[in-house]
Amino acid sequence: MTPIERLAIEQAIYNAIGADLKTGVTHNLRGDVNAYYLDQYEHTGATGFEVRVNGRKVGTYGFSKTKAQPAKTVTEVVVTDMDALRAYDDADFDSYCARWVLAHIDDVARDYFSETGVLCDGMEVVERHVPEVPEGIKTGGTLRLKPEFVQQARAALEGGPIAGLLGGGAS
Repeated sequence: MTPIERLAIEQAIYNAIGADLKTGVTHNLRGDVNAYYLDQYEHTGATGFEVRVNGRKVGTYGFSKTKAQPAKTVTEVVVTDMDALRAYDDADFDSYCARWVLAHIDDVARDYFSETGVLCDGMEVVERHVPEVPEGIKTGGTLRLKPEFVQQARAALEGGPIAGLLGGGAS
């Protein structure tokens, strides 16, 4: 098989199965598998699972843990009146702004406050509550496998058109 023939076949297969493999979709093959293992996590607390084909381990499916973070109050500067900020007349601030485009003036004004402590017109300091983040897992699982193990486990694929895709190379 020539490289372009193999590319054509692999692209056709990729296009045909791509929708089933897309992450973040709840109603496709990957979403169904993810939902199953999320359920397993809820019942057992396990975050990693062996993946087997015909009884042989070919890889793992698992979830990353997230660290718990306590609730906190964050103090930050926000723009409340963009017109007043644009009209703010201060020579030092004007020269500071000259380095940036006006489209990013709110970021510039926050930086200016951080560096100088001067709060521009049209801005105020507010407190924002950040809720607690409990320990848990990221809900998008990760599949790690070795294609050569899958090929060995699926003896029926030997010599078939998919064998090359699982590590057999172009023939």
